[in-house]
Amino acid sequence: MMRIKAMTRVKVWATRFMSLWAGFAGDRSGNVMMLFGLAMIPVLGLVGAAVDYSRATTMRTMLNAAIDSAALMAARDATKLSDAQLRERVNGWIRASLHGDAAKGFSAATIAIDRTGRTISVSATASLTASLTQLIGQNAIQISSSSQSSWGTNTIELALVLDNTGSMASSGKMTALKAASLDLLKIMKEATSEPDQIKISIVPFSTRVILDTSNKNANWLRWDQSVTTCSNWWPYPCTTTTISKSTWQGCVADRDKSYDVQDGDGGGTNGTAYPADFCDAYSPSTQAKVMPLTSNWDALTQRIGEMTPVGATNVTIGAAWGMATLSPGTPFTEAKPLTTPRLKKFMILLTDGDNTKNRFDGDGSTSNPNVDARTKLACANAQIAGIVVYTVRVMDGNRDLLKACASDAGKYFEVTDAAQLSPIFKQIASEISAVRLTM
Repeated sequence: MMRIKAMTRVKVWATRFMSLWAGFAGDRSGNVMMLFGLAMIPVLGLVGAAVDYSRATTMRTMLNAAIDSAALMAARDATKLSDAQLRERVNGWIRASLHGDAAKGFSAATIAIDRTGRTISVSATASLTASLTQLIGQNAIQISSSSQSSWGTNTIELALVLDNTGSMASSGKMTALKAASLDLLKIMKEATSEPDQIKISIVPFSTRVILDTSNKNANWLRWDQSVTTCSNWWPYPCTTTTISKSTWQGCVADRDKSYDVQDGDGGGTNGTAYPADFCDAYSPSTQAKVMPLTSNWDALTQRIGEMTPVGATNVTIGAAWGMATLSPGTPFTEAKPLTTPRLKKFMILLTDGDNTKNRFDGDGSTSNPNVDARTKLACANAQIAGIVVYTVRVMDGNRDLLKACASDAGKYFEVTDAAQLSPIFKQIASEISAVRLTM
């Protein structure tokens, strides 16, 4: 802006000078010397403008460097100094870096310290006293500069949403998945430099997920699911049983549509609540339970070891509960709000099969497009919620669906051999752990 104003002023005076010079050249009176003297004023002003512009450019470069350096050093020492001490240090650092015109024109910087966002913003203005430019009305030139730096590291919340269905028993897939998951945990643990900097949840899924039965009194559960059994003997009487807290083994089915594809605080109404349900062949009670976000690496390792391949596939409920573990509201409250400064949320969604059954559709054995449609919506909602979604297809499954579920093409992985799982999980873990560094 300073350069534009200076050049504009130069052009104006140049135009005036040429007009005066034309008049001077055609004048034959005795006032020639006086007119020539007057004509030299804008000439000297133009020369002064060029000199002052060069001085201002040098001064701006020096001020920029001083501001940038002071902001970086302030971020380095932010955790050790009070706000008052930081402001004093910043001004001292800037003054120590300036000399000549810049030192004379600088008084004090404006410093904004955001300890929640862990940022320091520094801005300063220095005044350059003009030289011959004063002949054309420019007494001083204002030079401004600003910079921002940050300190600390990002925090990470990661949901491992892992297919635990019966097909994972074949081709060594479950064994490979356990080994790959442990490799991932090791990388994430080693990347942690602060308490709770990286927290991980585990969501094993089949057609349902299983929770610890200690949640039976939670107000976000509903107790209206039933099962009907009929005798094999004539007249084939049937009995309908409704789930109860005393018979519940921890299985939870899909919520009512459209809550089934959303993260939401359960309870309040029956539709938003999570249906406590009977476990069955499609989701046996032996399935590993959901583990909320934690930085307890031993507990995470133990839960990975408990995973067992049983049941049929409903990727939707896995994605929905992955979101639930990454949300600060019920059913889990371990997560922080997405608006928390320097917080990044991730989900790794892995499956080896097609969707075959949810609470509304499917027979548990053949691919069902209606269930696919629910999964696609769940993945879209996860991305809208600010969660970066990685997807891994293990040999089988709906390729197009999983590609669409991934946040971008680079976050979709396809495994043709179970042995490839560990290198892929290591790659993903390295990418995610690198985000912990300030960016």
